[in-house]
Amino acid sequence: MPWSPLTSADVLACLVSTQIQALRGSLAPGQADPLPVLIADVTARVRAEIRGNLRNRVERNPALLPPELKLTAAHLALESLQARLPNLALTADQVRLANEARQFLARIARGEVPIATPPDEPESHLETSSPFGVEVVHHRRRNVSGENLSSF
Repeated sequence: MPWSPLTSADVLACLVSTQIQALRGSLAPGQADPLPVLIADVTARVRAEIRGNLRNRVERNPALLPPELKLTAAHLALESLQARLPNLALTADQVRLANEARQFLARIARGEVPIATPPDEPESHLETSSPFGVEVVHHRRRNVSGENLSSF
């Protein structure tokens, strides 16, 4: 499966029917659906965790996620949605799954779990940024010894 965007349907699939009803009742008339913004935020976070390990690459399109992380992202988006709409109470299992999602992303960033699906159009090294703004690509080996230093 190729990388694809997380959708509202992906997140809503993690809800039970009473939660969907609570979600629909939580929005005031004319209030914008917060889910698209939350999905964009969670997608950016997941992609940042993927980039946390320099061996990983992400798709050039900033809206795409690997298929093995879509459910992880959906659980995090659901948790974010609950924070925006307090009437939407999460079950104990949903809270556990969101906690496990954060732990899983941390393992990916540490390089313990590889991304199994490579991106079709990966970002180049120039498009990614290192966490400190500098990336050492090549360095010159220096042979420092007492003999070399005594000549100065």
